[in-house]
Amino acid sequence: MRKVKFKVVDVYRGKRCSIYARGNYRLIYSKGRVVRARKGTLGVAVFETRYQAENFCNSDPHNIIRVVPIGRGRTVDTISRDLDPSSFNDFYVCMKKGYYTFDVETMKPPSGTVFYPAVKVLE
Repeated sequence: MRKVKFKVVDVYRGKRCSIYARGNYRLIYSKGRVVRARKGTLGVAVFETRYQAENFCNSDPHNIIRVVPIGRGRTVDTISRDLDPSSFNDFYVCMKKGYYTFDVETMKPPSGTVFYPAVKVLE
């Protein structure tokens, strides 16, 4: 069995979901379910350690769940800073082109972030 990773989630309309992504990019994390990243995205973002996930939360009331990664993980240097779906669309369009325009706000991912094609939710 692969090593357990940690996913920070929020509760939205009674379901555990992506804390960062919105709209069609938001994923639902139900216990026992395999959650696959939307095609063309960086993947499902998880943290290598619980400490890194807790540090990301900065004492905000978010949930940290255990997941098992599926597929090959990868790290990236740049992610979208904005949360809304149109900003995500712009980010991914620019990513495919290989460059970012001035109106696409980016940032470095939080320490310990790894992206996987899918994860299995343990809790």
